Amino acid sequence: MSIMDDYIRIQVADLTYQIPNRWELIRDDYDYLQLVRDLMLMSEGKLSPAMVRINYICRYFGWNYKKIKDEDAFANLVMLAEQVTFMFRISYPNNDEALQGLDEYTYQLCKRVPPERLHGVTLAKALSRLDYKFTLDLCFCRQFMPYLSVNGKHYTGYTISTSFETLSTSLTALQFIEARQLIGQGEKMLPLLAAILYHPYPYSSESAHRLADTFKSVPRDELYAISLNFQAFVNFLFTKTRYSILTAGRETKNSAISTGALESLYNLSSDGYGDVTQVERMGLLQYLVILRKKVIESVRSLKAAKMELVDIEAETGLPLSIIKQILL
Repeated sequence: MSIMDDYIRIQVADLTYQIPNRWELIRDDYDYLQLVRDLMLMSEGKLSPAMVRINYICRYFGWNYKKIKDEDAFANLVMLAEQVTFMFRISYPNNDEALQGLDEYTYQLCKRVPPERLHGVTLAKALSRLDYKFTLDLCFCRQFMPYLSVNGKHYTGYTISTSFETLSTSLTALQFIEARQLIGQGEKMLPLLAAILYHPYPYSSESAHRLADTFKSVPRDELYAISLNFQAFVNFLFTKTRYSILTAGRETKNSAISTGALESLYNLSSDGYGDVTQVERMGLLQYLVILRKKVIESVRSLKAAKMELVDIEAETGLPLSIIKQILL
């Protein structure tokens, strides 16, 4: 069995059903919002991770688990829900110290399946005694909240497309930077985050701040859903695409990539990419392409200056593995 199959398959009579087991494959925006509501309850200690998964399965089939009285039937539901692995990763104490030395498959299995449910893994009993925690696994590329209705007025959110195996987004560089800065800043900042992401074109920081007062009336679960969706897209950009190089290194005082995001954006104006307004409205992916190009050029120029690889690592903060890829 694959740990992260795209679909969970279940045979009912002569029919085979497929249940999405990836964020991008969630059936529709309604299912996404319902899942977010369950995740909110889980974060408040009102719902267990197991019940989040059970609710996900029941919504898909239109079941009410409270009406399932047969013990075997409920046990089958629990077993089916245990196969839902896309929502969470499991964190063990001391940065997963107990998992060190495991082969990749077993490691991923232990990160996805609760130790009490691990079968055939000798480490399972020891892991079950540890104080492990479930953490959200947010990394996907899909816009689940394309529109927002606020006080009778409709707002269109940023777009994401991966059609024809090409990534595109309507986000501007400034919009992305200002929204990203709000991640992890608490619930009180969610109306501003939504106002930035759903601001009519052309984007303006000042106008977004004014709009945030209006967005205070957006239901809490919708604001949370918008935030999770954006966080997942940020994680996708910097782990699953060529732009991962921009967050791969540690920050160093003299690093070419350690400059603050806004400073990096406005430096493009002095580099000849346009005036302040033009660089603010630059498309996000164009901005990231330029930053990536600058990082690569920096590494290559240091190498051309006869600098040793370890010194380039110290100067740029990039790991040696990436430096070697750049210099190939």
